[in-house]
Amino acid sequence: MLLAEHNMSVLALHKRLQEKGVVVNLKSLYRLTGSQPLQKIDARIVKPICLVLGVDLSELIPLEKPKLSLLKLDPATQARITGLLDKNSQGTITKRERAELERLVDKAEKISLHNARALVEYRRRRADKAEGTGVNRKRRSGKESEEALLA
Repeated sequence: MLLAEHNMSVLALHKRLQEKGVVVNLKSLYRLTGSQPLQKIDARIVKPICLVLGVDLSELIPLEKPKLSLLKLDPATQARITGLLDKNSQGTITKRERAELERLVDKAEKISLHNARALVEYRRRRADKAEGTGVNRKRRSGKESEEALLA
């Protein structure tokens, strides 16, 4: 996004940095084009990139707390589910209502799954940050990370 704001492609930035005598891995520059926040960047290229783009460090690497995006059912849908569950418990639910209840419960389950994944990712990032990102740090497998985060 930062490159687009400056009407510059990754290859053009790469060329400008080479002209200034800065050797840069092209893959490092492609990280600047993603929509996700930067997870890592080679500190040796930060200053040259800022100079070429004419930006401050805070524009290159915005320091924001990650937003946790949790979804929830709207009140009308929640009320409808409650009503249908009551009818189901009483044994007065129709086939059409049962189909609607199943559809709404499926929607609620998808929202729960999204929120669970978002929380695991949020906790993983917090754990990674707390542990540091040293080179000698042991990488956990996906299962080990999930177990540690859910403990």
